[in-house]
Amino acid sequence: MNLMHYLRWMLTAVLSMLASTGYAAIPDFNAEGVGAPSYPYFYDIGETVKIKKNGKGDNVYWTLTGTGSKASFWGSDTNSVNLGSDKVRYQANFNAAGELITSIQTSNGKTKTLANYLEIKGSLPGDTFGGTSWAKLKNQLLLKADLTEVGTSGASAFGFKTEFTGGWAASNPGLTGGSTGENLWLSSTSFQQLVSAFQNGDLNSLNKSMTIKGVSSVASVPLPGAVWLFGTGLIALFANRRKSDTGSLRLAV
Repeated sequence: MNLMHYLRWMLTAVLSMLASTGYAAIPDFNAEGVGAPSYPYFYDIGETVKIKKNGKGDNVYWTLTGTGSKASFWGSDTNSVNLGSDKVRYQANFNAAGELITSIQTSNGKTKTLANYLEIKGSLPGDTFGGTSWAKLKNQLLLKADLTEVGTSGASAFGFKTEFTGGWAASNPGLTGGSTGENLWLSSTSFQQLVSAFQNGDLNSLNKSMTIKGVSSVASVPLPGAVWLFGTGLIALFANRRKSDTGSLRLAV
């Protein structure tokens, strides 16, 4: 076995190992416009979600609010720490067709602004994820994001695309790799009616108000960009060397 063949075999083995172990603990959610969860992420279980119908006639809209605690921050499937004094909150507003909206006309003709957001507060003990280390953190805003797009997966998962607006995690380049947003996924076995209404584009099929308990949420923060740059760089190197071995003079840029 020559050196290049051995290196290519080793790279394949390492990438396969990362693919099989790096995402083992993350639920397999995905929807159009909303990416699948990835490490690192904030995980919360036992949340309460409320759905309420507001307004009248052509000005009807629906508001989803969620609250929870006892959240954890996961750097990998084997590295997690519990948040202290934590509180998770989110809110999203929809028209009757299940589209995310940021404003609505009131009965007196004025425009009412509607906020769609995720907010996670708490403290963290000192720890390390990959090449990123941090000292013990005081109770503070850990992540805040606007919710910009919505989608469903299966019969019990509900996802939002996010755009970071603040917080320790979003401002830590060692965690985000410079990315400005990721996603929030909510799941519950009691979501069937809610998910079905969104998939059919008919929120009027829901009750005027409903409460769903025992909801889990996964709020992702992107993997550092350097991880993927390193992997793609090696692949480009091997591809270029292989072309060179066959007489090609092309250079990878």
